[in-house]
Amino acid sequence: MKKQVTQVGHPPGTGHGPSKSGAVFAVLGLVTMVVLFLSYRRRGSIFKNAKTAKSIPGMPKHAQMNRAIPMPIKKEGGQRSLDALNLSPEAAEKRVKAFKLVKENRFADAARLLEEINMQREAIDILESNGLLDDAAGILMRMNRPNRAAVIFERNKIYEKAALYYLRAKLVDDAKRCCRQIKEFSIALSTEMAVLFAEAGDKHSALRLLAGINDRNRIIKITRETFAYTELAVFLDSVEARTLLLEALSVADLEHVLQNMPSDDVQPLTRVIVWVNESSHPDWLIPVFKYIGDKRDVGAEFAQKITANIIEAFVASSERWTDETLSKQGQALEWTARAMHDAGHMRAAACAYQKLKFMTLAGKCWALAGEPEKAFNQLMSPQGDAILAEAYRQELSRLGWDPSKAKPIQTFEKEIFARIFFNIDPDTEKNRTESPFSIAS
Repeated sequence: MKKQVTQVGHPPGTGHGPSKSGAVFAVLGLVTMVVLFLSYRRRGSIFKNAKTAKSIPGMPKHAQMNRAIPMPIKKEGGQRSLDALNLSPEAAEKRVKAFKLVKENRFADAARLLEEINMQREAIDILESNGLLDDAAGILMRMNRPNRAAVIFERNKIYEKAALYYLRAKLVDDAKRCCRQIKEFSIALSTEMAVLFAEAGDKHSALRLLAGINDRNRIIKITRETFAYTELAVFLDSVEARTLLLEALSVADLEHVLQNMPSDDVQPLTRVIVWVNESSHPDWLIPVFKYIGDKRDVGAEFAQKITANIIEAFVASSERWTDETLSKQGQALEWTARAMHDAGHMRAAACAYQKLKFMTLAGKCWALAGEPEKAFNQLMSPQGDAILAEAYRQELSRLGWDPSKAKPIQTFEKEIFARIFFNIDPDTEKNRTESPFSIAS
């Protein structure tokens, strides 16, 4: 009896040749190896081409492209300004066309196409890379990004335009940094920059720029339009500024300055007395004494520092006071007259009191000014004091004065006349004339 022999590697009953399934696996493995080989070969070709390819003329450098293209930039609200992967077919076509325009050196046209498909970053980089900085800034301004426009100009060392765009963005310190790099300011640049500094809140820099081109009218215009009176007060600490501006400032300007004096170590009246004495505006004295108010000692101290030419100009101007002036400025005029009286400016005080209809006070001041005829005219008026007039006449006669002639009064004579009028004081006289018990003849 023969033994049954089983061949190794084949299950019993399957025969002696290779199986069909084994052949299939062998074929599949071969196909896979071929596909992988072709794939790696193709990838190697891509990498080789990428290393040897030349950059497109006019396109941003590699670092700029890395910044501009691969990573989409998110806008507020979650929208994307750069997302080449999600472009519509129409937008993708425009992008391809834009890069063709770049090859033709038509950079502005290319940027317009990119801006149309909301790819401003690529457009800006192309424009900046090819020196079209104004066009790049234009895109940024349409995006309301003046600060980024400023950065482009500063990066390219165009400091004049960088400063202007920083100011449009209200970045004053950045603008000043660029200003320090500007070698020469033209009239146009100073004017434009001054307006922008004022709008950005730095009014002092605005005034300084305009002073540098001696534009007095525009300084005053900006001061009034932006109400830069605190800055103007500090600005007038400069002799050059006072020389340029004082004559052009109005009474209203001075009133605004007085209401907005700076809070620094300089006393307000220390500044004001300089302005008054260096100007030719005697009418400034009225708002100044209104500012001082009913502080009699302060008013007298200020009046003592006023120069003789301003006092003489005040005398002349007081003769032009109208009834409207007296009605609107009555209280300030009284404080002004009192300060003149206390400081010994008797002619100025006499003119003021005469206009104010304080006849006894006017008579006293004319007497102490050495003008007896004017003194008698006031003392003998219905609102005057006839008793004082007679006492004054007797003293004049004793001293040998001619009552009809004015003459310089000596110190001892002034002391004698002062004793006659010792009880005629601005405050007490005002109270007496306003008393309901006073008698008017």
